[in-house]
Amino acid sequence: MKASAIVYTSATGFTARYAALLGEKTGLRVYPLDRAVKELDRGADVLYLGWLCAGSIKGLSPAARRFEVKAVCAVGMAPPDPAYVAKLQRPEKLWQTPLFYLRGGYRPEGLRGIYRPMMAVMAKAVAKVPAGTPEEKAMQAAFRQGGDWVSEQALHPVLNWLEA
Repeated sequence: MKASAIVYTSATGFTARYAALLGEKTGLRVYPLDRAVKELDRGADVLYLGWLCAGSIKGLSPAARRFEVKAVCAVGMAPPDPAYVAKLQRPEKLWQTPLFYLRGGYRPEGLRGIYRPMMAVMAKAVAKVPAGTPEEKAMQAAFRQGGDWVSEQALHPVLNWLEA
């Protein structure tokens, strides 16, 4: 196994669910970042999962300062897009670290602080764009009422990497 633990940061629960699923599948211990800082040794080898916000992976920088991040899973709302994933912001020392994208979901009632009004603006903008494809219609519906795309199948690339 390439990591000794799974560490994550989650805002509305989708990243936490992926972390728990990975823990079940691998037997690795799972920690939210704030607890991991207290319970794991500095420099521990971890698989890090963080939610996406404005092109950056939340919690990744503090995790990378504390732990040896062996791979990163970015959890977002949009369908997987290799071009977008390639542009995700991350610390320079992690540019060569494996990066996986996991489609999570959107739960507007779970947002707190600045993220609630920020996403309300985004939802209004998305609603104004004519939806032609089924995927675009699904995104508009998700912005209106939420959406959940968490699946075990999405974890296959991560599990394959961990076991290789």
